[in-house]
This record gives sequence, structure tokens and C-alpha cells, in this order.
Amino acid sequence: MELWNRLRQTHCILFISLILTSLIFLLATYFLSRLSFDRSIEVYKMKFVEDQTQKIAFTLRTHLEPGKLSIEKMDWLKQAVNVYSMNIRYYAPDHKEVLYDSGLESQQYGRPFTASSPIYVDGQLIGILDATVDLDNDFNLPSASFFSFALFGGSGGITIILLCLMVVICYLLARRLSKPLRLSSLQAKRIAGGHRDTLISETGTLELNQLITSMNKLVVDLNNQEHWREQSMQDLTHELRTPLTSMLSRMEALIDGIYPANEENLNRIYAEIDRLCRLVDDVEKLSEAEGAKFQLDIELIDIRNLVRDVYENLIFLAKAKDINFTLHTIYTPCHVEVDPDRFVQIMTNIISNAIKYTAIGGSIDVGITIDHKEMVTIYCRDNGIGISEYDLPLIFNRFYRADKARTRNTGGIGVGLSIAKALIEAHGGTVQAESKIGEGSMFRIDIPLVRSPKNELLANSYSPYKL
Repeated sequence: MELWNRLRQTHCILFISLILTSLIFLLATYFLSRLSFDRSIEVYKMKFVEDQTQKIAFTLRTHLEPGKLSIEKMDWLKQAVNVYSMNIRYYAPDHKEVLYDSGLESQQYGRPFTASSPIYVDGQLIGILDATVDLDNDFNLPSASFFSFALFGGSGGITIILLCLMVVICYLLARRLSKPLRLSSLQAKRIAGGHRDTLISETGTLELNQLITSMNKLVVDLNNQEHWREQSMQDLTHELRTPLTSMLSRMEALIDGIYPANEENLNRIYAEIDRLCRLVDDVEKLSEAEGAKFQLDIELIDIRNLVRDVYENLIFLAKAKDINFTLHTIYTPCHVEVDPDRFVQIMTNIISNAIKYTAIGGSIDVGITIDHKEMVTIYCRDNGIGISEYDLPLIFNRFYRADKARTRNTGGIGVGLSIAKALIEAHGGTVQAESKIGEGSMFRIDIPLVRSPKNELLANSYSPYKL
């Protein structure tokens, strides 16, 4: 099992793959070289036979006469046969009558090759000389046999050296290619062991770097989620403990007779119970919104009417703080597909926050515009206390509160904006926030517009309200 696990390591797999690839390449190169060499040897043999045949014919030409060869010339041809191992035949001018035969007819040739050379004396054809060799037999031609042995027979030592060098190169290359992956694996194992402050070093190929970048992002997100979870549990525990402690103290005081069981004390206990119920309800809503467990009852509505209804429901809260509460609307229908109840919840949450954090005598503007990107924009702008640059990117996080002391007094736990963001995104929209400390805040909701002829005309001619 241990051996199998070692063989499954990346550098082992790369090493084996490189070795096999190199061997295949070397074998292919060898066979191709062999084929090329065999062809070269064959051409060399044919040229050699033709040259020797010409030489023999030239020697015979100076002393031959028409007719049979003399005994002297026949002896000379026998010597040529012994030297070159060629089958020599001398024919009459008709190339049929054999005037001389070397007597090697019994020799078996795998691939015979015959070179012919006519012999002329004083311009008269007196005979034709044929020389035959076996192209499959190197030892018929000593020079060719020596060359073949030198090239292939004498290269054994070089081949062994090349094979050893190939193994070393493949091993080093496999180690080099697998090193970034091996280091990344060790760092990932360290992270999995609980050292989440460690990030994987980016090194190696482009694809590996992309994988490492994604893994590092997951580690960072995991750390942020873990930090958020710890902070959220602390905040939630504190928020639940406050009403429970208050109720427990008051109930003990009633039981001990310290407080009278009158309507005022009972109402205080009821207020704490109501606050506790609202806390639990907010947590449940957040869980449903972020877990997409809720159902959207989508309807085609004119968003102007819905915003106007929310405005009228909250105008009394604004008047109680003497806030200048203004609705800016347009005169062309803005049809969108939303869940009316959920969208009322979104708008109520955002506008209630604006009223809550706007000082007495302040101002709040709520309005609707249409841009040229087929989106309806609903904005809520106030001149309240504002949000710091540090807190602004975090206000949509669960249980996050920019002013923890103030929100505890109001009974909130910082999930209202998280619920609103999840619901808006479920409708295919987006929410953004802009704010400066002491100058106020603006929340902007963008929802896809359902196009109609009137809406098209509006988008082409209307100049939207400047945010």
C-alpha cells in the first residue's frame, strides 16, 4: 500500500510518463534512422556494383576480341569474382549467348541486383557484362559491412550513456515540475489542520496559480465567516440575555413582593417579552432570506404605488420627530415584477432606519427614477448622523451595527439591512449605500424594469433625478 501511494505521487507519475515518452521517441528515432540507413546502404551497394562492373568492363575492353574469352581473361574474371563476391556473366552482343559464367548460379539471393555494361571495341559491340549481388547480404561488400557495424554495432556504449542521461533528466524535470504542487499540498494540509492564518504561495504554472488564488480566497472568506460567526454569537447572546435578565429580575421582584403586581410592572415585562420575540423573528427572517427558503409571490405592479403606500404608512413616524419627509415621484408608470409584501418589508426597513438615525428637524427624501439601463431606481436620502468610511462596507453584514450602543436601546440586532439585501437580490436587483459622517446617508435600490411603450418613451426623454 505504501509503495502504491508513493507511485501515485505527482513526481512519480511525471517521471514514469517522461521516461515512457522518451523511450517511445528514441525507439521511433532508431527505427526511422535504421530505415534511412538501410536505404542508404542499398543505394551504396547498387552504385558500388555499377562502378565495379564498369571497371571490369573497361579492363576487358582493352584486350577482348569478338567471340569466346581467352583463358587469361577468364582467369582474371575469376579473380574479380573472388574479390567482389559477384556473379559475373559475359554475354554475346545479343545478350542471350553466355560466353562466360562465374559459376555462382547455385548461390541463393534474397534480393538480387544486376548491373550491366556493354563492351565496345573500335565502336563495335562485342559483348555485354552482367554483375549480380545480393542486396540483403552486407558481407558481399566489405566496405558497406564495416560502415554498418561502425554505425550500429559500435554505438552500444553511447546508447547506454544516452539512456542513463535520459533517466537523470526525466527525474530532475519531474521533481522540478511537481515541486510547486507538492509545496502547495503541504500548505493546504497545514491550513486544513487549523492554521488558517497561512496562505498558499503562488508558484508554478498558470492553471496552478489560478487554483491557488481560488483556494486562498476561500481561506480568507472562511476566516471572515468564522470571525463573523464568533462576533455574531457574542452579539446575539448579549441581545437575548438583556431582555431575559430584565424579565427574570422583574419576575423575582414580583414574587418576592418588592414590586407590586400592577399594570405598569406587567407592561414592562410584556415589553421585554415583545422585544425578545422581535429578536427571534428577525433572526428567523434573516435565515429564510439568506437561505432562499422563502417563496416570492411575484406580481406585475407599478412600483410608484407601492413606494407611496410605504411613505404614507411612515409619515407619522417622521412627523413625530418633526422631520421634513418628502416623496419625489415621476408621472409615467414604472412596472416591475416583485413580491409586494416582501418589497414593502424592504422599503419599510430602509426608510425606518433613515427616520431612526435622523435628528429632530432633519429631512428625508424618497424618490423613484429610471435610467437608460432598463432599471428602476428607488432612493432614500437623509441628512442624519451618517456612517463612517470604516463601517460603510460592512453595514449589510449580518448582526453588524455601526452604533452598537444606540441600536441596543432600540431593540435591533443589526439584521434589518442584511434581510433587505437578501430580498433585493432575490428579486434580481442590487442595493448600494453612500454616506458621510455628519452629512447623512443615501440608499439606492435598482430593480429590473418591465418594458412597455410608455416606459420606452420615458427612458428616451426623461432626465433622471440627480442622486
